[in-house]
Amino acid sequence: MSEELLKAIIQLFAIVSRERITDDERNNIKEFLSHHLNRNEIKYYLDLFDEFAHSYRAQPLVELGSLDEETAQFVDDWSKIMQIVRQVNQALTMQQKLVLVIKIIELVYADTELSERQSNLIFYIGQGLRIPRPDIEALKQFVMGQDIDELSSKNILIIDEGSGHDNHPGPRIVEKNLTGLIAILRLPDAEVYFVKYLGISVLYLNSMLLRSRMIDVFPPGSTIRGNKIQPIYYSDVVAKFLTGENRATLTFTAEHIFYHFKSGKAGLQNINIAEQGAKLIGIMGSSGSGKSTLLNVLNGSEKPSSGRVLINGIDIHKDPDAVEGIIGYIPQDDLLMEDLTVFENLYYAGKLCFRHYTEEQLEDLVNRTLISLGLSDIKHLKVGNVFNKTISGGQRKRLNIGLELLREPTVLFVDEPTSGLSSRDSENIMDLLKELSLRGKMVFVVIHQPSSDIFKMFDTLIILDTGGFQIYYGNPIEAVIYFREIVNAANKTQGACPECGNINPEQIFNIIETKIVNEYGRLTNTRKVSAAQWYQYFKQRIKVPHLEHVSEPLPVVQKIPNVFTQFRVFVTRDTLAKLANRQYQYVNLLAAPLLALFISFMVKYYNVVGEQAPVYSFYENENIPVYFFMSVVVALFLGLTMSAEEIFRDRKLLKRERFLHLSKGSYLFAKIVVLFTISGIQTICFVLVGNLVLEIPLTEMRYWFILFSCSCFANMLGLNISGAFSSAVTIYILIPILIIPQLLLSGVVIRFDKFNPKVTKPVAVPWIGEIMASRWAFEAFMVTQFKDNPFERMFYDYDKEVANANYKRLYYIPALESKLAYALSQRRHWRNPDNTDLQATFALLRGEIRSELSKIGEDKFPGWKRLAIGTFDSATYDSASLFLKRLKAYYQFKAQRATKSKDSLVNALTNTEERLAEFQAMRRRYVNEAVSEAVKNTSVTDFVVEYNGRLVQRIYPIYQDEHRPSHALDFSANLYQPTKHFLGRYYDTLYFNLCAIWFMTFCLFVTVYFDVFPKIIRAFERRKYRRA
Repeated sequence: MSEELLKAIIQLFAIVSRERITDDERNNIKEFLSHHLNRNEIKYYLDLFDEFAHSYRAQPLVELGSLDEETAQFVDDWSKIMQIVRQVNQALTMQQKLVLVIKIIELVYADTELSERQSNLIFYIGQGLRIPRPDIEALKQFVMGQDIDELSSKNILIIDEGSGHDNHPGPRIVEKNLTGLIAILRLPDAEVYFVKYLGISVLYLNSMLLRSRMIDVFPPGSTIRGNKIQPIYYSDVVAKFLTGENRATLTFTAEHIFYHFKSGKAGLQNINIAEQGAKLIGIMGSSGSGKSTLLNVLNGSEKPSSGRVLINGIDIHKDPDAVEGIIGYIPQDDLLMEDLTVFENLYYAGKLCFRHYTEEQLEDLVNRTLISLGLSDIKHLKVGNVFNKTISGGQRKRLNIGLELLREPTVLFVDEPTSGLSSRDSENIMDLLKELSLRGKMVFVVIHQPSSDIFKMFDTLIILDTGGFQIYYGNPIEAVIYFREIVNAANKTQGACPECGNINPEQIFNIIETKIVNEYGRLTNTRKVSAAQWYQYFKQRIKVPHLEHVSEPLPVVQKIPNVFTQFRVFVTRDTLAKLANRQYQYVNLLAAPLLALFISFMVKYYNVVGEQAPVYSFYENENIPVYFFMSVVVALFLGLTMSAEEIFRDRKLLKRERFLHLSKGSYLFAKIVVLFTISGIQTICFVLVGNLVLEIPLTEMRYWFILFSCSCFANMLGLNISGAFSSAVTIYILIPILIIPQLLLSGVVIRFDKFNPKVTKPVAVPWIGEIMASRWAFEAFMVTQFKDNPFERMFYDYDKEVANANYKRLYYIPALESKLAYALSQRRHWRNPDNTDLQATFALLRGEIRSELSKIGEDKFPGWKRLAIGTFDSATYDSASLFLKRLKAYYQFKAQRATKSKDSLVNALTNTEERLAEFQAMRRRYVNEAVSEAVKNTSVTDFVVEYNGRLVQRIYPIYQDEHRPSHALDFSANLYQPTKHFLGRYYDTLYFNLCAIWFMTFCLFVTVYFDVFPKIIRAFERRKYRRA
């Protein structure tokens, strides 16, 4: 509570009690302050109270005309109260306002008197706080009432020894050993409870002394204990108030349920359940007996091998849509988003359930749920995780239950809600679940080793034994007697302890699992009564009742929003969770620029040997290709590590949300939007820092889109492994396994033509390289840097024509002439169709010459078809040789023409010293020698090679526009070719490669949407089980 608000409340106390201030009143104020302040601050506020009270008594009245002094004083008090109340209304919840009013009433009634002025002021305070007048009157009656007659109200529960006063209009609990009485007031509109004890016994409310004649709040989960009385739980009180309220008719049956695991092992065997109405049903059994399996079959998560589960006559496995919103499930593990606050966890769960609620309605629902859970005081705390706890284990469990309470399912399934909790927290959780059953819900709870008090809360108990056998079904108290009778134990008709009334559930399992003693007096591993024998006893002694199902529709509160609204909620929720995680923010925002700084600084090479004043130049930096490659690796690594745990981290939350039938597409698209946004920020930071250090112009932002595309591909790859594996260790082991092939098969570490011949080919890119995003990204980097920079763009067409003409003239045509000379030397085989070498030589000549004729006209060499066995002769050789010489002259002419045009352009750009300096500066700014040498491939030893019956160009791939696709979908090309062929058209390598990366990204989206990899893993596991 803030200092300003506390001062405002102290002023209210001072105004109302200004007539007289007794020691009792001061003690009441001190007690109120002790709940909100430490001891050192209490004195300060008590002094402040005295100061306010004194100032109000001494303060002269404002002149109010003809009003008498008493009326003027009242009007003055009223005006002050209204000013204070406006401030209080903005800060307190309705429950806190009610506590404030009852404390004011208690304060002024400390001397058992309440003046008319004080009564009127209390009324106006209530009016200003928007508290209904009946609630104000109920609070006054509760404070002033000192016996059962004065506390006569249908909204007041009395707990006493039960003698006399049978005409009390409200509920009543009889506790024989209680001295005096306990009164509990319920205010139905706010669903708030207050408790007051009138007696001399030592009682405790939630481990705090319950002082006689003092009023305390009775919050959810509370327990009243005493040495001579049975514990009185919050759920017991609520049950008494709710008796007789209208509830929906509910029937639930499970008929002959069998379930087998993938290995073929039986999990459940002939389970039968028949329940009607609101109940708390416990499911117990030893480890491996099938408790959780039964819960999953009953809630619809798992389909039984045979049998059926019906709710009001509806088969939940055959017609799941008919029970949408009726079933709720709380697994043993947390379903919370650890980086969101308690309020936000409930709020966004509500946003996904209630499309018809306004913001105000939803916030009101969440706040009411928090109050009912006893979590309103911590609603702004972050949930935290195992390593950074901010709320207790019991509070986490209550919040998990709250996620389901929001949408009010009629049937709720809870798995091990008390696991890992203290006995106090366990009782609070079970008390909350008991209260739900009292409010008309059917609650199934799997529980292990409950205390006596928890055990007695259950209305029905189901016990399973090893192998999934049902061995008990009925009243929990009678379970002890049932098993004692079967083994003929001493005191077999005694269930609870006759002195204290406690039940030890552990004795049930001691009987069930009793071991045989051998001849040496030692226990063996063999049970006296096997699971199958217990099942036979069950069949003989317990008959599951036949239940006629009602056809009454069950109420459904939830209305799931459409896919677009779900998408917005998922995006907002995920974004807030990531923004709340400071470590996540720092690592993801700083990783990219720091890596860029490190890599770019290390590769910023310039020669310092023999240089008097060495200067860095982008043009001369030999490490730019390395920088491009490392940029791609960083983008892949960051994208993969960022997304590798996304679905894995949400898997428990997703399991719950399946009950809501939420859109998987909305969830995935939201994940993708958030991840892609972060990837976009990371890659732009990387490019900005790297470009700045290496003096790459910031206008070259196409580099960013290449890295962004790589990172998005890695995001989708990470989502796939995140959804496929159930272990974080496995996921992080897989990351290097996925990254290393991207390094090796990029064509940088090892040239494609130097791989094992079984997986590659001497020309073009092998198929295994085509599925690597790193190969497409690096090639796009190199090609676009060379041909699309502003300097090279002016000369690229001329350089391409020169390079292609020189290749034809210097390497390609001489290779054809060599083949032609070889054919001439094989004169004796010109008519021998069995000479495969000569056949191949002629086929190559025909193919290559036909390709050239398609460009210059077939009339230039009409006799090319005679280049074949049986038709080839000396005349054909002469005409072919002449054609090749003319073809060489043609390409020489093209090269000279292009060179002359380029020289003219260069001369125009450098005709003055200033323009020459600008020309040279532009080249040094945009061109990199190392990139140019790499894409021209001038270091290769074989400029042209023969492969698959044709000549393949190895030099100048960056200028090679020629494609010879084998089919319309054939996009294969040499590394660094400037264009790609696809579906009869040619596309720039930059855009084609980006499309290739995004196509692979889309394929990965399809696989994650349809759970392709999880299905493959499950199929592999089933196959392994069958072999075993």
